[in-house]
Amino acid sequence: MALAHYQVDPITGFVPPLPIPDQLPAAYGAWDALVPNLSALIRARRLRQTLRALPVVDIGEIQTEGDRERALLLLTHFANAHVWSGDTPELTIPPAVAVPLCALAERMGRQPIAHYATTTLINWRLVNADEPVSVDNARTQIQFLGGVDEDWFFIASMGVELAGAPLLPVVAQLVLHSREGSDAELTALLEQFAQGMDAVHAALENVRTWCDPATYYRRVRPFVTGWPQPGVIYEGVSNEPRRYLGGSAGQSALLQLFDAALRVRHDDDPAGSYLRAVREYMPPRHRAFVEDAERDTQVRERAQGGTAALQATYNAALQTIADFRDAHMRLAHDYIVSPSGSTRDMKGTGGTALDSFLGGARRSTTDARV
Repeated sequence: MALAHYQVDPITGFVPPLPIPDQLPAAYGAWDALVPNLSALIRARRLRQTLRALPVVDIGEIQTEGDRERALLLLTHFANAHVWSGDTPELTIPPAVAVPLCALAERMGRQPIAHYATTTLINWRLVNADEPVSVDNARTQIQFLGGVDEDWFFIASMGVELAGAPLLPVVAQLVLHSREGSDAELTALLEQFAQGMDAVHAALENVRTWCDPATYYRRVRPFVTGWPQPGVIYEGVSNEPRRYLGGSAGQSALLQLFDAALRVRHDDDPAGSYLRAVREYMPPRHRAFVEDAERDTQVRERAQGGTAALQATYNAALQTIADFRDAHMRLAHDYIVSPSGSTRDMKGTGGTALDSFLGGARRSTTDARV
């Protein structure tokens, strides 16, 4: 499983090794001009009229991969801001956003709404261009309302991806050696995986450092929520409302890849059905990595019939994923359930009931033990 084939960098993983451009070709200058004023336009309740006044621009001059990613980043944020910037959601997106957004999303195999890949994987620029990307050397390219809490939430989420990047070659080797290697080789790789998960877990906890739960709940979360019933009309594209899921960590290929390689099966509802559905929100090559690993791995089967050491190491690796999911459940409680003042099974930005989804995903993980 060659990492380059899946657009995976050996150092930064699913995060691109270099930032995408911070400016588009001149024909799209009106889009770039909106970025520094987006939060002010939302606050002044002028964003919707501003977007509706823009001309429809053809995407033909967007040629490079970096420009395509930046255009998708801006247009998805404009779309979400348009829908959620008032007292009630606006269920039509004007043609100046809808037409180029849908054309670009279709070309890139992505969804025309702000999703994890746009809010987290590519939404960063370097603070110091002479230093490598890290959570301490990056800031977001675009924000909705702005502020350190919003900036840090997405940068810290990117930090989870960076922490998991060293495990991607390990996963590729796990899948390969599950078919060709010895029990000793598999055991060593699983030990390496379990040790690396400590950094992933620590990166998740780092979200708390600069992002206040109440601020996230009131000023960040609403803008990355999916479309409400009956859906949103993309004017100039279709008169039929479309519904898309909101951006969430469930759309990350990282944990889904770990599950796939270790043969963790999420067959329950809603966890299994949701995790399969959100693969459509991943960049196509990242999705292919997950699906190829899921198809080819024999790690669990090898552990079932392997040495006692292999079985114990496999179960220990599973436990690190379960521990990560426990931490995710605590984070969801602190950042969504508690600020809401509710004890109900609150919904996350992806539209799933949090307790049911996260609890179900954890049970599937521990149920895979041999």
